[in-house]
Amino acid sequence: MQRTKVRLAAAALICSAMLAIGGCGGTGGGAESKGNGAPGGAQASAGWAEQAGLNKTETAAELYAKAKEEGTVVLYSMSSRVSDVKDSFEAKYPGVKVEAYNISSVDMLEKLIREHGAGVYNADVIFTKDTGGTFTMELLKKGIVHKYMPSDIVSKMTEPYKSQVEGLVPYVEARGIFYNSEVYPKPPITNWWDLTTPEWKGRIMISDPMKSADTMDLFLAMVQNADDMKQAYKDKFGKDIDLNGSPNAGYEFIRRLSANDLILTNSGGDIVKAVGKTGQTKPPIGLAVSTKLREAQGQGLKLGVSYDIKPKVSHVEQALLYVGDQSKHPNAAKLLIRWMAGEADGNGAGLKPFNIWGAWPTRSDVKQVEDLPLEKLNVWKYDPVFFYENSPQIRDLWLKQQ
Repeated sequence: MQRTKVRLAAAALICSAMLAIGGCGGTGGGAESKGNGAPGGAQASAGWAEQAGLNKTETAAELYAKAKEEGTVVLYSMSSRVSDVKDSFEAKYPGVKVEAYNISSVDMLEKLIREHGAGVYNADVIFTKDTGGTFTMELLKKGIVHKYMPSDIVSKMTEPYKSQVEGLVPYVEARGIFYNSEVYPKPPITNWWDLTTPEWKGRIMISDPMKSADTMDLFLAMVQNADDMKQAYKDKFGKDIDLNGSPNAGYEFIRRLSANDLILTNSGGDIVKAVGKTGQTKPPIGLAVSTKLREAQGQGLKLGVSYDIKPKVSHVEQALLYVGDQSKHPNAAKLLIRWMAGEADGNGAGLKPFNIWGAWPTRSDVKQVEDLPLEKLNVWKYDPVFFYENSPQIRDLWLKQQ
């Protein structure tokens, strides 16, 4: 368990309370009930998953008949938009109530490990991002969460999500550089190395990577794809990069970015509000998840986001759906996951709250709202193994710059 604690703190950048897994209080709310199964190893969890039929593809009608007997499904969600999912699911499947808790992926990670270690199996469905590869490398491998990949849905997904190893991915997002469209008629940033120049000193907002696994994942992607960053430097400055002792161009970018008087925040919402406020003459730019465009539309913000940045706009951010180990409502869990993935015909309303500007459904039979086609989204792949194994080094580098 101690190795898990160290890895979680390093890879997911969890706060100090997370380092005491097992001694923390609840983070997500909701009544917790003891599971019947003993908190055994991955083999016992695999046996449960097979017994629960997670390797089968059943129709919605078949699952609904069983789910009505279960009556409830408990959802741990990274997104508040699941309130819409709850409403549409309960309308479609009366007699099955959704008990939904909005919990950040980092807090969810801690909560699931703590609960599982105590023999508590509260979550039926987990809706999350991978947070530095820890869901894949810790929770999935150890059987704390399980994949459910119904073939009639997965077969309609585009690659690599059709053969996705981390779990069911109903849609993806990306990090984007947000700018004030009232001041800048076109994106002022076209190369990541622009952010290291004096022009933007003190005018760059990012979520603190020591608190945001998503920001740290982007840094990890840059380190993994250092040759791309090296070429982008030459494209920007017309010469080869001097690494100044850094292991590669990804590390050197992080070092130079940190030295450019960054504005660190805890919220992507705060970033887009500051960037898009009207009446500014020299507004900041900000790094936030692409779906923050949705907030701009409702708040009258003047926001643009650039997806045309050298060498890539960012890494792909995958939304993941899992079934919790020893779920007490496995049929309702499978039914809800199918609903959130759009059901067999792609028309399930559970996917609609996530098919918005700045998000890309992974299914070829679902018309996306976003103008940019998924196949033209220029992103690095998400590599949970690399991110998990290398996050301690990036964390240490960042701390040395502060």
